[in-house]
Amino acid sequence: MPYWAWIMVGVGSFLALSLLVGLAVAAVLGNISRRVSDLHETEAWALAPPRRALQDAEPEEAEKPHRVIRLR
Repeated sequence: MPYWAWIMVGVGSFLALSLLVGLAVAAVLGNISRRVSDLHETEAWALAPPRRALQDAEPEEAEKPHRVIRLR
C-alpha cells in the first residue's frame, strides 16, 4: 500500500475510535443524569404542600406576642 493510504487508514481509525469513545461517555453521563433526575422527582416531594400554605393555616401562632425576659 502506498504511504498516503496508511495515513488515511490511521486518520480514519483515530476518528472512528474517537467517535465510539465519545458515544460511550455520552451514554454514561446520560445514565448518571437520569438517575440524579429521578432522585429529585419523588412522589412525596411532588405532593407536599407549599410552605406558605402551612404558614397561612396557622396564623394564631404568628400573631402571638413574644415574651421578653430581662435579666438583671
